[in-house]
Amino acid sequence: MSSPVPNAKSTLVDDGWRKRSGDFYTRRLAPRVDGLLALAANRGLPHQWRLQPYVGVVHERVNALARTLTGATTRNPYPQDTIRTRLVTLLDGAGAQERDRWLVAAESHDRNAQVFAEVARAAREVGLPWMEARTSLDAVIYELEDGNGPVRLTPLLTAALWLTGNVEAAERRLVDVATRFGEQAPPPPQQLPGVRVTAIGSSAPPEGWPRPAFDAFAARLRAGMEQYPDGPPEDWRSA
Repeated sequence: MSSPVPNAKSTLVDDGWRKRSGDFYTRRLAPRVDGLLALAANRGLPHQWRLQPYVGVVHERVNALARTLTGATTRNPYPQDTIRTRLVTLLDGAGAQERDRWLVAAESHDRNAQVFAEVARAAREVGLPWMEARTSLDAVIYELEDGNGPVRLTPLLTAALWLTGNVEAAERRLVDVATRFGEQAPPPPQQLPGVRVTAIGSSAPPEGWPRPAFDAFAARLRAGMEQYPDGPPEDWRSA
């Protein structure tokens, strides 16, 4: 997706961000580690976009190892964050909502320039320090264990753990996910006005994993950790 309006690119690039595919911007933080700013434009009204920006850290080695472990054969054209957090959360705390805070419109270029300047300032003042403090593997692991990543974060978390040589923690994660397959859905509330419950199925698989895909991933990871318990070599590929 292209930028919602043209002045998004110039405003953020002037502030030090590099334009990438879609509404994504990056900047180098450390060798093979980038900071990420995503505008996440949500078109809720005609000719208007609500920006729901988030910032993240793209740890290239963690991402590459996670792709190898999952057997991914295609590359996403957009930058893939390893960890992330919403910009409004850094500004106003947990539970904060963007609502119409960063609203842009196709015919309001002056107002849009102000909105993008506000996003750029917030990314610089609170987003960039958050990213710069999280370039290490230990910081990435901490954030992933806290859930600050994609829905299917187990490949990233176990990849980061293996890179640090913590194979015991990676194995515990595999066991934890495996035990959640086939769990029963939580019981419904005692009273559901106007609703008659006829059957209760099992819960959705953890992180949306198809069981065969998870088993294949776990087998690759375990084989690799058994061969290289202190961490994989740079060019490691699953057999």
